[in-house]
Amino acid sequence: MKFSAAIVSFALLLAGSVQAAHISNLKQLKEVHQRRGANVRRSGVSATYSATTTASVTASATASSSAPSSTSTSSGSSAFSSGIKRGLSFNDASLTNAFTSSQASWAYNWGSSYSGSLPDGVAYIPMLWSDASEYTDSWEDNANTAIANGATYLLAFNEPDLDSQANMTPEAAAAAWKTYMEPFAGKAKLVSPAVTNGASPMGEAWLEWFIGNCTDCTIDAVAMHIYDSASNEAYYQEYTSGFVDKFDKPVWITEFGVDDGSTSQQESFLSSMVSYLDNLDGVETYSWFMVESGNLVNSDVTLTSLGTTYIS
Repeated sequence: MKFSAAIVSFALLLAGSVQAAHISNLKQLKEVHQRRGANVRRSGVSATYSATTTASVTASATASSSAPSSTSTSSGSSAFSSGIKRGLSFNDASLTNAFTSSQASWAYNWGSSYSGSLPDGVAYIPMLWSDASEYTDSWEDNANTAIANGATYLLAFNEPDLDSQANMTPEAAAAAWKTYMEPFAGKAKLVSPAVTNGASPMGEAWLEWFIGNCTDCTIDAVAMHIYDSASNEAYYQEYTSGFVDKFDKPVWITEFGVDDGSTSQQESFLSSMVSYLDNLDGVETYSWFMVESGNLVNSDVTLTSLGTTYIS
């Protein structure tokens, strides 16, 4: 697609502001890759990805502050015995204590360890953020520690299809998977790299190429992120159900959020999407972006109105 220079500049700035939130307080992220390559759509904003793959797309992989109680239950499948799909993405673990294990079943922080405490009964799920040595050097020890503490899943590679995030080709990700993730097969269930909802070569296309390259890999579930307008709920539902159908594996939505909307619009959207995801077979978990002050929680570790909506 061709864009005018003004539209491209604006879109890249908007995409950067959305993605910058992923790493705003993560101390272990020391640099952000410069954007390069062709511009492609990322559901309402543009993003870039340097794609240098010739892989087959044949998918051949083997497969506490007080908080109000929640009455929300999942009729669709959940990854956790509680039956709760809802998760907590965080940078500051202390803020997660606005929630209880009756409201959320799991949490992650884009890293493989954390400091502080999570609510009792909420499982910490570690992630290998990328194949950079600053993450891989500590991965084995941290993953083993998390498993010993009850983690039954491991996450891999945050938005490898976006060059301001993990920025990995499908081939490189497959090689890193075999080195760092596959040794844990049988010890925990392994969740694929979490891709954006960008158009090819990002998103679903990137994940198909990854699976095609990752022969003899154990991939127990696939992960996706999705962002768009708060007024575009139909797109979220169509994209998510299509993702479930395409990969025929349990789906983890490790990030979803909106790029716009008033508080009331976001609350309406979130209420409807939580109900939809709770009842959608094939989606095992989901996590709103994110548990931070001014979003789901206040600085005094109480829920905002959006946070209350999330658990309702």
